[in-house]
Amino acid sequence: MSENFDQFSEEEINELKQKFIQMKDTHSGLYLDVDEYEQLIDYFFEKENTENIEIAISFALEQHPNNYDFLLKKAQLLALNGQDEQGLQILDDIASLGNDPDYFMIKGTLLSNLQKYREAIEEYTKALNKGQDLEEVYANIAFEYENLEQYNKAIEYINKVLEINPKNEAALNEAGICFEMSNQSADAIEYFNDFLDQHPYSRSAWFNLAIALNSYGDNEKAIEAYEFSLAIDENQASALFNIANIYAGLNDHDKAIRYYKETLSKETPDTITYYYMGESYEKLDNFDEALSCYKKSIKINSGFHEAYVGIARCYFSIGDEEQAYHFIGEAVDLGEPFPLFWSIRSLKLDEQGFFKLAKMAVLQLIKKNPGEVLYSINLALLLSNHDLRKAIEILNDTLIQYSDTKHLAIILYLKGIYLVQMGNDEKGLSYFEKAILLNKEDINNPLIQGELLEMNHNGLNDLMKKYDLS
Repeated sequence: MSENFDQFSEEEINELKQKFIQMKDTHSGLYLDVDEYEQLIDYFFEKENTENIEIAISFALEQHPNNYDFLLKKAQLLALNGQDEQGLQILDDIASLGNDPDYFMIKGTLLSNLQKYREAIEEYTKALNKGQDLEEVYANIAFEYENLEQYNKAIEYINKVLEINPKNEAALNEAGICFEMSNQSADAIEYFNDFLDQHPYSRSAWFNLAIALNSYGDNEKAIEAYEFSLAIDENQASALFNIANIYAGLNDHDKAIRYYKETLSKETPDTITYYYMGESYEKLDNFDEALSCYKKSIKINSGFHEAYVGIARCYFSIGDEEQAYHFIGEAVDLGEPFPLFWSIRSLKLDEQGFFKLAKMAVLQLIKKNPGEVLYSINLALLLSNHDLRKAIEILNDTLIQYSDTKHLAIILYLKGIYLVQMGNDEKGLSYFEKAILLNKEDINNPLIQGELLEMNHNGLNDLMKKYDLS
């Protein structure tokens, strides 16, 4: 919504604020006219001071009951506070008066918050027809099409925004997101190259071109595009960080570290940057520097699991198993709302050659969370890479201990897969089919999909075709 502060000088705004504070503190009945309240409320909106917005609107409606503009502002505030149904009720009550752009824009926002994206587009379109700022409306409509996952339609409206204002970096970033979400890296490269032909000094266009090139697998050109973006604005920590990640992915860890350090020089020290820099030092077997980075990461965020795991890896690599187990224990003690994350961590540790650490972590998790069946499943997954018989034993014990678990199908899928891997096709396929009949959807669980990716078994394929499973 557009605020018009030039009606009042800064001195007058300050006087209004003093009057408001006096009214609030003393509950005095000082009178403000409509224009004064509008200026005061708009000021609080600009400062995002929701508490004072609410109080100011309340005072305004006491002195100017049923004022259309104040009711509109109240609906706008309710949208900010997530009270969308109440906001829509207010707009319904004043619908007979609501024929201005602000009304339709606020209604569009409320409908969007309620995930009624098509209805929101309808309201924004009405605002468009009433002379609302085109750039703002087109941007809002583009965002709603993103919510609907109609990314090409969103890009169509983003183009309208950029025709009006080619310097709108938010619109360029949204275009990049649309291409990324719809897996159109090649189209994104063409799009941003075309844009740069017309606007060669757009740092956001270079930045988004770099993202598209990286997604397309052209790392060298991606780094070059990030460098162009940095040439326009050297204070882009995100561009430096992304270059560092590309070099780390290419196993050029010396260059990665250089760019991580530059990243830290351009922003407040960050948990993730220190962690990734620690990983690069670890890959170079520079465990002292790796430990230093991981510990700095924890100092910033004491709840960051991955840094504790990184410290454990380093101590294990240098032969200090006592410290390694201590820090794995610290990571386990942090707790984790999603057991799947620990499954990923432990399997990754195993892949990296830290089976003993991974097993110790999972056993600790089972001990600390005796009612969480997924940790027992996690242990079976981990053991399956080393001893299928032992993995099946764990699953059998889990079936007995958690016979009524909602994850029963996952256990049966895994048991079927492992029996097939051991060459016992008849029993394996029987368990796999039981799992399908129990819960077809669980075959899409990442744990099951991860195991199936490793296999190409005719019997399993036939069962999946039989039950229309991909």
